Formats: sequence, structure tokens, C-alpha cells
Amino acid sequence: MSLMKRFQEKKKEDPGYGEGESFAVLGTMPTSPIARQQAVTGFEKELEDDLAKLKLIRSRKQKEAEKAAHLVPKYLPVVETLKASGSDHPLLGQILVWLFDIADIHGAMALALYCIEHGVPMPERFRRDLPIYLCDTITEWAEGEQDAGRSVEPYFGQVCELAEGWDIPDEVSAKMLKLKGLVAMDLESWNEAVTHFERAEEYGAKVKTVLGKARKKLESAKPAEEKPAEPAEASGAEADGTV
Repeated sequence: MSLMKRFQEKKKEDPGYGEGESFAVLGTMPTSPIARQQAVTGFEKELEDDLAKLKLIRSRKQKEAEKAAHLVPKYLPVVETLKASGSDHPLLGQILVWLFDIADIHGAMALALYCIEHGVPMPERFRRDLPIYLCDTITEWAEGEQDAGRSVEPYFGQVCELAEGWDIPDEVSAKMLKLKGLVAMDLESWNEAVTHFERAEEYGAKVKTVLGKARKKLESAKPAEEKPAEPAEASGAEADGTV
């Protein structure tokens, strides 16, 4: 369930949920363009205050709970308003990070694709640009999903496809290609696995063991007529040289 749907369900259960907080928590925004701009400007200051409050929380788990329960639902209506106007406002980049932090991958990917299309910048404290951040983050998520035996699609595949046209560091490409190979092995797509591992190796990934395994599996999966013929064993007389 998305965060907004979760909020709406809580609102049904408790009509007083969210009362007394900013009107954005209730999922409404002013209708006039001027009022909407004033509201967004107000949320810029609120975001600064909320970031300062988060810094005071030491527990990572508690921070994630605060983002999921209050902060992300609070700002989602603002996000939708900004997206509707085609904005590249930096607030969008911050909410994107929070969506990944709370593992709302569906919501995060939808916003990420918008941010890429509209050139939304990452928050100032980030050294990585959006394409690198997205590749790193989705690969880290996908590694955990793959280890747990869950599908990494469609999200990992979407980012891999986009990354083909991006200028990203070799080590990031290496991680992504290695994981693509591991996913292909899980599907017993040995040819794809070999291709991905070989490319990963070119970028510096350590894949010698898994590449060797994939090659052996690929060779054993070939039809008999495609395998190289083994030399016939010599008869006893031939072996003794008596013929």
C-alpha cells in the first residue's frame, strides 16, 4: 500500500488523524496559482525545519518511522502539485530520497523517472547526481531482494536500461552488471549470465568464480550436436601398437 493510500485509510479509521497540522497533511492544496506558489514557498521553510528535527534523532530506525508516518504523507500533496506544473523544484529531490529511505520503491521509482525527465537536482548535501544516486540505490535494494529470493523487476531492469545512456562511474556499472548476471543465473539464462559477467569483468568486477560456473552451465546446456566431439578411445590393440 502506498503512503498516501495508507494515510487515507488512517483518515477513514480516525477522522481526526492529521488535524492541527499543515493543510498539506490533509491532501489538499489551494486552487489558485498564486496561493499554490505561496503554499510551496511555505513548505520550503517547513522542510528546512523538518530536516533540522531529523538531525536530532540518532536512531536510524526511528528516523525512518518518522519519515513514513508523518513527513512523506505531509509532503506528497506538494509533490503532486509540483509535478502537475512540470516543476523542477529541489523539494522533489528530497522527497525522492525519503521514499527510498522508507523502501517505498514503487513511489520512489515513479518520482525518480519524473525527476530525471525534468532535471530535478539532488539535495545540496549529496555529492552524487541523480543518475548515480538512482543506480547505487536501486542496485543496493535489488541485491537485498535477490538474496531473499524475491524478484527485482521491473524496477532494477528499468534503471539498468536507463543507465545504458548515462555517464556513470565504472564501479557502479560493474555492480549493476554483476547483479544482472546473478539474476540471469537464478533464471538459468546462462548465455545472458555469461554476457553480463563478462561485461562486469571489463568494468573491474570480481566475477571469476560465478563467470566460470555460468560458462560451465552454458556448455552443459548446449545440444549434443553443438558440443565439440571427443576423440574416440583407442582399442586395446591400437593402444599396444600391435595393429
